[in-house]
Amino acid sequence: MAEFAFVSHVPIAENRYRERYGLDFEDFAVGQIFKHRPGLTISQQDNVEAALDTLNQAMLHFDAHYAAQTEWKRPLVVSTLTLHRLIGLTWKTFNKRLRILGWADISMTHPVFGGDTLYAESEIKATYDDGDPRCGRLTVITRGINQDGIVVCSMEYDILVYKRAAVPFAQANY
Repeated sequence: MAEFAFVSHVPIAENRYRERYGLDFEDFAVGQIFKHRPGLTISQQDNVEAALDTLNQAMLHFDAHYAAQTEWKRPLVVSTLTLHRLIGLTWKTFNKRLRILGWADISMTHPVFGGDTLYAESEIKATYDDGDPRCGRLTVITRGINQDGIVVCSMEYDILVYKRAAVPFAQANY
C-alpha cells in the first residue's frame, strides 16, 4: 500500500489551524476507492416528503396498503432521494468540486426501504487534465450500499475539481 497522507488541517497562523475538507484534483488517481462515512438512515417520513415535494404520485412510495400488494410488500424509497443522499454522503471527499458535469449511467440495482441505512463508496475511474489552470475532471463511480452490504445503486458521473493552486479561499484566514 502506498504511503501518503491527505492534509486535514492547514496552518493559518502560529499555533492556529483550519479544518480542510475535500481533496485537490492532484490527490486523485485512477483506481482509488473512498468509503464515505458516516452512513445515513432514510426514514419513511423522508420518503413521503420527497414524494410529495417532487409531485411523485406513484403510490408505491407512500401508500403502505397499496405497496403491500406489490412484489416489494412495502413502500419503496423514491429513487431521486436515494441518489441525492448518496451524492451528499460524498461531500467530505469531493468538497472541492466545482460542479457535476453530468451522468453517464445510473443503475438502481436493489430496492431501498424506509429504515434502510445507506453508505457510499466512490471509485475514481478516470482523471483528465484538460489544461484548465483551475480544475481537472474526474470520472467517478459512486455506489450506494445498504446496512446489509448490498449495492442498491451505482452512478457514473464526471465532476470538475479544483487544482491545489486554484482552490477558492485556500489562503483565507477565516
